Amino acid sequence: MTTFTPEMIEKARAAKTPEELLALAKENGWEMTEESAQAYFQQLNKSDELSDEELNNVSGGGCYSGDRLIVTNFHCCDLWACEKCGSSHWSWKKVLDSGEDKVHSCSGADWGVSCRSCKYMIYNGLQLCNHPAKRK
Repeated sequence: MTTFTPEMIEKARAAKTPEELLALAKENGWEMTEESAQAYFQQLNKSDELSDEELNNVSGGGCYSGDRLIVTNFHCCDLWACEKCGSSHWSWKKVLDSGEDKVHSCSGADWGVSCRSCKYMIYNGLQLCNHPAKRK
């Protein structure tokens, strides 16, 4: 593994493209692939400003995995649809002494209205919304 000196880092920052960075690496005997040159170049030239996607994520616009919105068990959006019957009808119902909650009645039972019970929720290591309107 190469230990980069401050001088080496300054030379790398002077590269204007990942290709220049890769050429500089070869010139100085540093091991580097095209993929790692691209990654290093992005890191070296990263702005202190947030990208539009990062800004959207931290401002409550939602976090995405690929083009799908990451959801939680208890979240519910306006596009919820029952995973059992497909209906999007729900109502408020008193739940224990804790107040009211959104519920949907089908198949002779009341179901909590949340992403967890939505027909659009898929699980792929993360709970993701698969509704076309929620995709990027």
